[in-house]
Amino acid sequence: MTKISTIEELKSYVAPITVYEDYLKLSPKGKRRLALCPFHKEKTPSFSVEADSGLFYCFGCHKGGDVIKFIEEIERCSFEEALSILARKAGVEYSRSGREGGSEEGKKRERLCALLSFVSDFYRECLRNARDDSPVWQYIRKRDIPEAAVKELMLGFAPERSGLISALIKAGFTKEEAVDAGMLRESKRGEYFEYFRDRLMFPIIDTGGRVIGFGGRTIGNDEPKYLNTPETPVFRKRDVLYGLNFSRDFIRKEDRGVLVEGYMDFLSLYARGIRNVAASLGTALTPSQAGLLKRYSSNVIILYDMDDAGRAAMERALPILLGQGLNVKVAVMEDSKDPDEYIRKSGEAGFRELLDGSESFFRHILGRFGGRESSGVEERVRFLEYAAPHLAAIPDPIEREAFINELSERIGLKKSLVVEKIEKTGGFSRPPEEPAEGADISLSVSEHVLVKAALSGNMEFTRKLLEISPKLLDSMASGTFLKHKLEGAEITDEKELKLEAFVKNSCHEVQSARDVEGAIFS
Repeated sequence: MTKISTIEELKSYVAPITVYEDYLKLSPKGKRRLALCPFHKEKTPSFSVEADSGLFYCFGCHKGGDVIKFIEEIERCSFEEALSILARKAGVEYSRSGREGGSEEGKKRERLCALLSFVSDFYRECLRNARDDSPVWQYIRKRDIPEAAVKELMLGFAPERSGLISALIKAGFTKEEAVDAGMLRESKRGEYFEYFRDRLMFPIIDTGGRVIGFGGRTIGNDEPKYLNTPETPVFRKRDVLYGLNFSRDFIRKEDRGVLVEGYMDFLSLYARGIRNVAASLGTALTPSQAGLLKRYSSNVIILYDMDDAGRAAMERALPILLGQGLNVKVAVMEDSKDPDEYIRKSGEAGFRELLDGSESFFRHILGRFGGRESSGVEERVRFLEYAAPHLAAIPDPIEREAFINELSERIGLKKSLVVEKIEKTGGFSRPPEEPAEGADISLSVSEHVLVKAALSGNMEFTRKLLEISPKLLDSMASGTFLKHKLEGAEITDEKELKLEAFVKNSCHEVQSARDVEGAIFS
């Protein structure tokens, strides 16, 4: 693997646009690429990336900077961790001179991710070494899991006594680090034991490609049936969707995501051709997880188990998905208890028919109502109590108003009563445009032109810019940035990078030296 030691060299190994495409669905617009901003709720794209430089700027929440800053923001990680993620995407080994200056917290997280990556390899080796007639391979064959999926999804095996502790120590990790990573537990007597034992292991990988935790399915009759890594400095299950690192490109390509509950549902669908799928780790869906899905598509089909627990989980998930501004559909499986069973019966083609025939969330809600003629007042009120939280969650006021009008007509209650009930439920969701974080960059049109000229590299423009007096430069909002550009200095200051990103993604253009001269003397 190629070894590099400077940030600029690291950036040269990867096209910035490809990094953004790992996280967002980008649409071309001239030299720019537009997307819905991942940092705030919105319906209209205000997030812009300048294709040549890779600088981003959101005109809604005013975040901006280079590709490293983007990784910091979207992965919620330190600068040093962002560099490591970028190096993984570039396929190079990055060892920055003077790297010791990184934060202690960032170093610890990197260390834990390195430990978890080692453990993932260890569990995979344990599975490879398990006998053909061992319980774990019997379980894999019983669940009809293809060996290709076992390899692609990096499944492993945690035996009852795996030797993990000695392997970690031999690799240079400490028991305390393994406890912090959620792989070991310490007893009251000070003895250490493995957290996962006798389980089929699913590594949980974030969208930056890092192993951050595990899910384990018991091979025997132990409880709980599924066990997740506990909360750690690198793993918060409310912020992760299982399998999204594998499926995000398929979700983007098909422009719809399929949301299931657990590991086996994901594995079964993904292995049988339904690859635009993600799972909520077998726990209640969170707004953060719904926001992750929205990075890749605004359309989602929810497909939970058909038992009472699954139906209840789906009803709780609907308002959360709606609250993120997603277009939500519901797929109902007849004669199957879960997606795994359904696709094994119907195959990929039959499953795609199920998805294509899914109903909108509103049709799903109305399906719970018997009808005006057959329903008494009490039944109508109970139905309104059920529907109100779903409608209250819709952030778009126009869309919400349309649903309220139809609901009022269908159940035969005045619109004012429906609105009153929704308000008592907790009020309406905020519009999709949330208040911006931080102040906007305020530049006059003239300064936009001057900064664009400085960024162009055109020598004629530069000669005109050199005519600006020091006094005038000092009075300009972009004065310090212009001084640095004219001096040929590298732009490293975060505020100046943000200003550069803002201007490069703006619509103002410089056609001639006369434009520059006019901006100077305006």
